[in-house]
Amino acid sequence: MPRQRSRRAVLHLDPMTVLGWHVASHDAVLCHDLGPLTHPELFAPSVTALYERVYARIAERQPRMAFVSQASRAAFQCLYGTGSPATVIYPPIRSGVAGGAQHAVDGVEGLFLLTVGSIGRRKNQLASIRAFAHAGLADAGYHYVICGSREPGSEAVIAEAEQTPGVILLPYVSDEQLRWLYAHARGFVLVSLLEGFGVPVAEAMRNGLVPLISADSVLEEVAGPSAIAVDPHSVEAIAAGMTQLAELRPDQIAARRVDLEARLDAFSMPTFVDAWRAFLSAEAQCHPAPSAVSV
Repeated sequence: MPRQRSRRAVLHLDPMTVLGWHVASHDAVLCHDLGPLTHPELFAPSVTALYERVYARIAERQPRMAFVSQASRAAFQCLYGTGSPATVIYPPIRSGVAGGAQHAVDGVEGLFLLTVGSIGRRKNQLASIRAFAHAGLADAGYHYVICGSREPGSEAVIAEAEQTPGVILLPYVSDEQLRWLYAHARGFVLVSLLEGFGVPVAEAMRNGLVPLISADSVLEEVAGPSAIAVDPHSVEAIAAGMTQLAELRPDQIAARRVDLEARLDAFSMPTFVDAWRAFLSAEAQCHPAPSAVSV
């Protein structure tokens, strides 16, 4: 199939669509992450091969780039150089989860740590469950609650959860139940091996939870120094982080919340809209307004 052409600038909301177009330098591409290129072990070889084709073409044509994080921009520039003009536009964090009705979740009570996000290899819940057991937090009266949809690697997580005392693996939860979980959790855990941005961490911050996150990742970019950052490849380090999270005093939690809440301004809808307006306006000064392309 021949590639499409446009006399107007084209905004590619999914990098995959560049394969079907004659991409020009005045076009623009939105990039969430380069996971199949930076962490190929987490993806099927066919997915990595497709990403290699897509990003080789982007590097060749050098359109303007919009990234959802400094980390994704750095990963792109490490692989392909700095030829393409690059802007970071953080996605907005939905506000609906932070307020509204709450419904208690059956089987969850007392003290617990919480993980929200797709369940599988990429989110690293297997290591988190082992760390929870290693820390002995179940003996201290804690549970570890995990909820999210299933993705590749979920079978191993489910099996580990079923044999680990204190771990509660939930099916789908409603927004009302999710609000209740955020409101009653002692802390939030997400030590992912790969994140495009880290929306669950930002949502946890909006709900007043101190997060335990992966060091040297986009999650540190989102949460900053008031989060607890650990090596996601070390069960012992994650266990120590969980223990630290569980032992935070109320005054320590309050102090961390001040910084965490201040960081959320960068992820507001007005900030998001202003950033996209500036990105598109800069292009419009030199070229016709872009038409959006998505899949």
